Amino acid sequence: MAQKRRRSDREYLRNRAIFKKIEKMKKIINPFVGKADWHEYNCFGCSPDNEIGLQLEFWDDGEKLVAEWTPRKSMEGWTGVLHGGIQAALLDETAAWVVFTKLKTSGVTSAMHIEYLSPVYIKNGKLTLHGKIISTEKMLAKISCTLFDGNKKECAKGVITYFCYPGKIAKIKYHYPGVEAFYE
Repeated sequence: MAQKRRRSDREYLRNRAIFKKIEKMKKIINPFVGKADWHEYNCFGCSPDNEIGLQLEFWDDGEKLVAEWTPRKSMEGWTGVLHGGIQAALLDETAAWVVFTKLKTSGVTSAMHIEYLSPVYIKNGKLTLHGKIISTEKMLAKISCTLFDGNKKECAKGVITYFCYPGKIAKIKYHYPGVEAFYE
């Protein structure tokens, strides 16, 4: 019983520390939600209305973006382990939001190099994702993304290369609303 209480106390303190950290970050608004003229918006990664999607939300922590996400059993590959394709999608979507908010444009994935370091056990709960810019050269951006399990163990990391559109094309052709739409 005492051991269970100690574990519960540790979980409480860890969750409280995480909450306080997130409280200090800026919540990023999803400007694509609720736009009548964007009735086709149903992104697997970030649409809150896509029932089978990831429904990711992001916070700005200075140089990096942060997201938390709870895996569902329906997204496992091997028994109890989050499918590697879902892990790749989580990292890719994180990189996309780095492009939206840090590079102030939109883009498309040009290349992904993912290292799967450790299984992501669904039973370990909420995952944390980090994304930040490594470099930009002409219209290409390299973005580092990391996935941590519920025990804060680094389980996957990737370098995602994005082709970034010029601002005018991003706004006209890809409905990029401008960086100010992502923040209050």
